[in-house]
Amino acid sequence: MSPATPKDDASRVRRRDEIATAAIEVLATKGFRGLTHRAVDEAAGLGPGSVNYHAPTRSRLLHLALGQLFARDFEVAGATFGSLVDVKPLTADVVVSRIVDFIQAMTTGDAAKRVIARSIMLGEAQHDREVRELFDTQRGAFVTYAQWIAASLDSQDPQAEAETLVVMIEGLIQRQVLIGSRLPRSLVEQMLRTIIGSSPLIAD
Repeated sequence: MSPATPKDDASRVRRRDEIATAAIEVLATKGFRGLTHRAVDEAAGLGPGSVNYHAPTRSRLLHLALGQLFARDFEVAGATFGSLVDVKPLTADVVVSRIVDFIQAMTTGDAAKRVIARSIMLGEAQHDREVRELFDTQRGAFVTYAQWIAASLDSQDPQAEAETLVVMIEGLIQRQVLIGSRLPRSLVEQMLRTIIGSSPLIAD
């Protein structure tokens, strides 16, 4: 057997990404019971049995989907918040606007499907320790990311304020996708200002 080449490795990574994206699509449109290897084959446009090669078990399929989901979410977070510490002066209006940008990015298009898929997998995490650990790790990384932002803003208690910020963002994202009609941007901004406007998170 000839050794694998970088091209072969890249092809496998690309195929796993395609499968993970298809699994998220299936979860978002068909629910957890609809997550079968056959359904993911079809969603990915692959022949029958193709998914089995990369994800022979349902657990492995979930892990691929979660990895893809978390990676895409962090890309959105990085694009939205990455330059925040360079904004001078940093005001409540700037922070509120950037958070609302992030919420909108996370609740439209493919990102909205990830929100639905995440909520479904989070329910499964209550009964699957490995899936729960993946969620805990991902959320911990996001809190750490928020804590870095808070610390960069001379926060007096970065850990507590980062946790508060993440809880607030998570709740608004779920509200926009999973609960009734969407709130207008102006109302979301007003809701955030009632918290952020009076918080020591904002450095004048």
